[in-house]
Amino acid sequence: MSDIHDRVKAQFSKAAKAYVQSSIHAKGKDLELMVNLAGDLAEKTVLDIATGGGHTALAFAKAGARVTASDLTPTMLETAQNFIVSQGFKDLSYVEAAAEALPFEAHSFDVVTCRIAPHHFAEVSQFVREVARVLKRNGSFLLIDNIAPENKALSEVMNYVEKTRDPSHVKAYSFHEWLHYLLAAGLEPHYFLRFERNKDWQEWVANAQMPEAESEKLERYILSLPENQKTYLNVKEEAGRLLSLSHEVALIQAKPMLQ
Repeated sequence: MSDIHDRVKAQFSKAAKAYVQSSIHAKGKDLELMVNLAGDLAEKTVLDIATGGGHTALAFAKAGARVTASDLTPTMLETAQNFIVSQGFKDLSYVEAAAEALPFEAHSFDVVTCRIAPHHFAEVSQFVREVARVLKRNGSFLLIDNIAPENKALSEVMNYVEKTRDPSHVKAYSFHEWLHYLLAAGLEPHYFLRFERNKDWQEWVANAQMPEAESEKLERYILSLPENQKTYLNVKEEAGRLLSLSHEVALIQAKPMLQ
C-alpha cells in the first residue's frame, strides 16, 4: 500500500495546480447532481475524501454544509485550501489522511463524498469500509468515479491507457465490483447514474504532467487500437492526430443498511 501511496503523492504533488484548473474536475452537471442528491445541507457535516483541487468540498460548502476536506498529498491539500479560500470560504477543515485510514470517530459525518479519485486508491474495499464506519446511520455516501466496462478486454485497455498516462492510477472498477464492495461494507446503493465524460487529449495529458514523448507514444497506441476498442473509448481523431476520447463515469449514492 505504501508504494501506491508514494506514487500518488509524487503525481499529485507535481500536478496540484493543474488539477485545480482542470475543467474535468472543476465543472460538470455531475457535481451539481451530487449536491442535489445530498438534500438539505444546512449545518450538515460533510467529509470530502481525496479532495484533490477542492471543487467538491467547495460545492458542498456553498450549499451550507460544514465541510472537512481530506487528501493523502500535503501539497494537493494546501493547493485546494488556497483555492477554496480564494473563493471566499474560510471555515472548512483540512486533514491529511489516506482514504483507507480515516482519522475520524465512527458515525461522525452526515455525508461522505469522493469524486474522481478511487481509481488511485491502494485498497478500495478498505476505503469503502472506512466510509461506512465514519458515516452516520442515516447518512449518505456519494461517489463519482471512472467506471470500467464489464467486458474484460475493454476494461484492460481502459485501465492501461489510464495507468500509462498517470502511474498513480491503480484501477477503475466495474459497477458490479462497486456493488460488491458497497454491500460487503453494509452500504446499500440507492441511486446509480452512468454517463460519459469527454476528455480533450492535450488537456488530459497536460494535467498529468506527461512528458511529450510518452504522450505521443500513448497517442499512437490509442490510434492503433481495433475499431471496437476505439469506439468504446469514443476516440476522435483528425489528420492522424488524437483530439479527444471519453471514459464512462458513474455516480452512486449509497446509504447504511437498516440494522
